[in-house]
Parts: sequence; C-alpha cells; structure tokens
Amino acid sequence: MLGVIPAIILKNAISKKSCKQISEKIIQLHQMSKYGTNSKHIGVSLNSHLNSKDLYFEKTRHLDEKLKHVFSETEDPRFTMHNLLSVAFDKQISPARENGNLYSNGIFRIHDCNDSFHVHRDNASFEACGFNVAKLTNQLSSVLHLQTASSGGELVLYQKIWKRDDEKFRFPDFGYSKDVISNSEFIKIKPDIGDVIIINPIHYHAVSRVVGVLQRISVGFFLGQATKSTLFCWS
Repeated sequence: MLGVIPAIILKNAISKKSCKQISEKIIQLHQMSKYGTNSKHIGVSLNSHLNSKDLYFEKTRHLDEKLKHVFSETEDPRFTMHNLLSVAFDKQISPARENGNLYSNGIFRIHDCNDSFHVHRDNASFEACGFNVAKLTNQLSSVLHLQTASSGGELVLYQKIWKRDDEKFRFPDFGYSKDVISNSEFIKIKPDIGDVIIINPIHYHAVSRVVGVLQRISVGFFLGQATKSTLFCWS
C-alpha cells in the first residue's frame, strides 16, 4: 500500500439508514455531554494523552460505558467496522490492550461549516513510544463516513511520506505547515455515506473546508499488526 495504492474504499459498508440513526445518536450525545463549545469530537485520542497514560485509560473506560448505553438498541459502528475489516484483511481484529486496560476504540468527529483539518500524518511508532501500540507494525487508518457535507469535506491525500526532517515544519498544537507538502501530488476523495476509507496515515493528509449546512460526521480508528493473523485497533 505504501506509495502504491493511495486508499482502499469499502463502498456502502454500512447502510444509509444505519448511518442516519448513528449520526442522530452521536449529535444528541454531543449536545448533552459537557464538551466545550469548540469540541469537534466524541472519543479519547491517544495523541492528546501521550504524557498521561493513566488519564487516557481512565477516560476511555468512562466513555465506553456511555457508548454502550448509546448503542444499546442500535449497531455500534466501531464493531461493525471490526467485522468488515476482519473479512477484508482476513485477520482477527480487536481493541488493543495494555496491562488489562482497553485502548480507545474509535473517535467520532463532527465538522461544521467552514471546518477543515490541517495537513498532518499519524505515526504511533514515533509519537507514542511509551505505549504498547507503538510496537505494532503496518499502521493503517480506517474511517467510516456517517454523514457527508453539502460540499467540501474531501479527504486530501498527498503523495509524500513523513520523515523526521519534516518536524521543522510542525505546528506546536497540531499539523504541519503546507510547506511540508509543497509541490507534492495529491488526490481528493469525496466519501459517500456508509463508505469506509482506509489509508496509510504516514502519508500526509488533510480534510478540505466543509461548506453548507450539513455537518461532516465520521468515526475512525487506527489499526496495527501484532501477528500474521491479528490486528489491534486504537484511537
């Protein structure tokens, strides 16, 4: 996949009806929960807790209980994705564990009009060296699109792979200056509702500006290979 196939797209992986039901529940949970006004997600991000492992696992346990209740009468898209990807890759997939603690099993992201996502890359082996998932190989990113924007919100994939020297272009909070992908070729993928898009996240990527009244809603996690027949996921 590295540098050869830019993305794998599983079309209509989940029905539009299910995506609509899931989106409604996630929006309701977001509105009812004590998230900040600038919060654009529901989930626990490992990258935001690289120096606070105990807090990461504590937040994950708390959110998992909430999501079990939310999806008690509706399919949990994260586990539906596990089943789909297990078939696609012919490997067993389950959430990663460390010392009896489960890693976060996915993040729901909600992008409003004019939202976008900076150019960035994801690489647990470099960023999360204090966590067991850093030892997994062949990291992939898998995202299910639950609701698409009226316009915009495309996934932008650059034909450039991160290297350590690129860190001079990095922003303190998140992402990289566009100088890092200067003159790089790219493609744009406009997802349809129910599509699962899988990429090699060490390639730089971004999300273009969302336009219109519809929010862009997705859920995703990373995958890493533990053995020839086993993949673990986390977010």
